[in-house]
Amino acid sequence: MKTSYNALRALLIIANITSPLTGYSAAFAAAPPTHGLPSPQISKALDALLLPVNKAVIKKFKLAKGEHGVLVLSVKKGGVADKQGIKPGDVLSEVHGHKVHKPVEVDIAVSRDLKAGKSDIAFAVLRDGAPVAVAAVITLEEYNEAISVTEVSSWESDTSETSFSYSEYASEETQTIESSYESEETTVEEAMTQEESSSDEETSDDSSEDDGDDDAGDNDGDDDGGEDSDGDSEE
Repeated sequence: MKTSYNALRALLIIANITSPLTGYSAAFAAAPPTHGLPSPQISKALDALLLPVNKAVIKKFKLAKGEHGVLVLSVKKGGVADKQGIKPGDVLSEVHGHKVHKPVEVDIAVSRDLKAGKSDIAFAVLRDGAPVAVAAVITLEEYNEAISVTEVSSWESDTSETSFSYSEYASEETQTIESSYESEETTVEEAMTQEESSSDEETSDDSSEDDGDDDAGDNDGDDDGGEDSDGDSEE
């Protein structure tokens, strides 16, 4: 009896010791990122890792107050951005006249132009707070070229902000970067389909208005003809 009691007591002591440790492990696994920055996303169009500009980004990277767009966090060496003169630390505010606020909007704008047969794409860039116009040439082959997500942490980044470790940030956000890259193509296609549907509806509405104007014109002509006919009868 005493032996059973001692065994039960030992089990209870072990349980009390391990339970808190299990809780700590779960809390550690579920801990949110410590950097306080928004989630990044790879741009297939630029071979670059982009970050939406918000207050946290403005403060962390010492951007000018009120800047908007997406921050170029890193670029692939020899990739599109690197070859076209877009550098880490640049803020992209417009793509071919379209304002961008999220990374995926850059690829949507580029995809739109490529689908229309345009490869010369203008970027409105802020570099150290000063506006810079970048005239880039992006081909469909470059846009569709696969990117190795595992190499993103080694891409060229802006090293002027010494309190920020790009490699640590990229490692911490690896899962987010991978999932967003995998879903990006679907997101772009859905956006393009929605734009096409809206364009078709506008075209249909314009056609309906034109048909209505034509019908009104025909009715006016019929009325005029009727008056002439009546006039001839009275004569």
